[in-house]
Amino acid sequence: MAQTTQSTPEHKKMQQSSAANTKARATTSRVKRQPALQTAGKAVAKEAYQPDARALALLRGVEIAQQDLREAGGAYTLEQVRLLLQGISRQAVDKRVQEGTLLAVPGPANRRAYPTIQFLNDGSIVAGLKAVRQALGSANPWFILNFLSRPDARLNGKKPIELLRRGETEPVLEAARLNGLQGA
Repeated sequence: MAQTTQSTPEHKKMQQSSAANTKARATTSRVKRQPALQTAGKAVAKEAYQPDARALALLRGVEIAQQDLREAGGAYTLEQVRLLLQGISRQAVDKRVQEGTLLAVPGPANRRAYPTIQFLNDGSIVAGLKAVRQALGSANPWFILNFLSRPDARLNGKKPIELLRRGETEPVLEAARLNGLQGA
């Protein structure tokens, strides 16, 4: 037995309502959205896009870090460090960084850069970096680099890295422990 569709007034209203909803959805999807940069028909002022003080300070921090690295002699890439350390693996380099025996700073394209200041003339790494890191109480690579590369009054105006290169670890560790203490 074939089923017939009844054409009652309620059925016609439902069909018309469904057709109207479909048409409304189609029209809405074709409407172009107004740019978010406009408010009440006016463009947002250029001043609204200017970085605030915090954002400018962040940029200045990056510039200072780059300058610090230049002043410390620049940095090697991972491939260059592997070559200096007689072809050790990337994993071995990472392990040394994690242990604190090799210093790495954030570099371009989110890759590590290895400050040249920590390498001796034969390509080996200066001894004592891990102990200095522990004495400073910070794992921040920029903080460690700045401590190593800046003259220190507690070391008669010498740079801590100079003393480490000569094997004079104890005075450097004492200066690192006192670093940041008031009156030290």
